[in-house]
Amino acid sequence: MSVEYAVELFAPDSSFGPGTKIAEVWDARDLGWSRYDRLPGRGFFTLYQTSPALSLIDPPLTHARITRVAPSGNVEVFNGIVSDYSSTGDDVLFDIYDYVSLLSLSRTGYRTMYPVKAIGSEIVAAEWALGKNATYSPFGFVTTGTIQDPVGTDGSTVIKTNNEFGLMDQMRLQLFFDLAEMGRANTTNQVTFEITRTSPFTFNFWKNKGTLRDIGLVLNGTVSDYEHAPNWNSYRNDLATLGTTTGGGATEIVKTDETAAAARARRQDVFLLKTVLGIAGAATEADQQQAAAARQLKSAVQGSPALWLTLLPGVIEPFTGWDINDLFPVEVGNGKDAIATPWRASGVRGIFSEQGEKLILLMTPVLT
Repeated sequence: MSVEYAVELFAPDSSFGPGTKIAEVWDARDLGWSRYDRLPGRGFFTLYQTSPALSLIDPPLTHARITRVAPSGNVEVFNGIVSDYSSTGDDVLFDIYDYVSLLSLSRTGYRTMYPVKAIGSEIVAAEWALGKNATYSPFGFVTTGTIQDPVGTDGSTVIKTNNEFGLMDQMRLQLFFDLAEMGRANTTNQVTFEITRTSPFTFNFWKNKGTLRDIGLVLNGTVSDYEHAPNWNSYRNDLATLGTTTGGGATEIVKTDETAAAARARRQDVFLLKTVLGIAGAATEADQQQAAAARQLKSAVQGSPALWLTLLPGVIEPFTGWDINDLFPVEVGNGKDAIATPWRASGVRGIFSEQGEKLILLMTPVLT
C-alpha cells in the first residue's frame, strides 16, 4: 500500500490557535510524529535550506498538521506548534509539539487551596478555566469538553482531596498528571486527560478511558518485530511509607501482598506518597493515604514492563478504529517471551523516510 505524508502550516489567529493555512509542504524528509497518554507528543520534519516554506515558519507561533495520506483514507495523525528548529549546511530540522505540551507553559497559583474537593469538577475544571482564560493564554483556542469526577472501587463514590490539599506554583501539565494519578487511587480505572488530536481541539478529563478492541497484535501476523522490557528491577511486594494521623502526628502505612511474597520472596521498599487522597466518606486522612498506598503496591507487584510493537506495514492504520488508551489482545510467543493477554496502547509513534513508513505502538500492562 502506497503511503505519503503531508505537512500543512498555519499562521496563528488572535487566540494563538491555528488560523489561516499558509502552506502545504510535500518536500519534507525524515518526518516523524508521536502521541502518548498524559504526555506531550512530538513531531518533526526536515526541509532543505532551499525550501520556499522556510520563510513561512515562525517558531513558536506557526502551527503544523501532519496528515497520513493512504488509499484507505486520509488521517490527521498530529497537530501542534512548531516549537524550534536546528540548522546544518544543507538541512533544517523542525520540532513540533502537540497541544498537550502547552499545559507545561501554564502555572497554577501560589497557595491555592482545594480542601475536600472532587478532583474533576472542583479542581481540574477550575484550574483548566484559570489557564484557558488567562490573558494571552497559549491554549485559549482549545475548547472545554468533558470533565468527569474519578470514582472509587464501588464505581460511584467520588474521590476527593483531603482537607489540606493545595497548590504552590505547579505547572498545570504536572498538576493534571498528578490529579489523574490521584483519581486512579486503588482502583483499576484509567483516569486520564487529553487535548484531542483533531479540530475542534478539546480538553477532556476522563474518569476511565479505553475500550477493548477486536484487533489482535500478533507477532509474525500484524506485528513484524518487538522489544520487551519486563523491568523486574522495580518489582516489590512489601511497601512502607510515612502517613499523617487525623491529629497531625506521623504514622507508618504498610501494604504487603503476602501471596506475591510467598512466590517471589519478600521484596521490601519505602516510598513517598505523591499526594494525600481518598474516597469521599473516608473517616480519617489515614484512610485516604491507605488508598494511595494500595495503588502503589498494586503497581509495584504487577511491575512496569514496556512492550514496543512494530506493526506490519498497511495492516493496522493509525487511529482507525482505535485510539490511545484502548486495549488490544497481544500474542508474543518467542523464546523467553510468552505474552497472551490484553495490553493497553499508551503511545504510538510513526516515522516516514525513504525506506517507507514505520509504526510502533507502546503497550503497557493492564492493572487488575
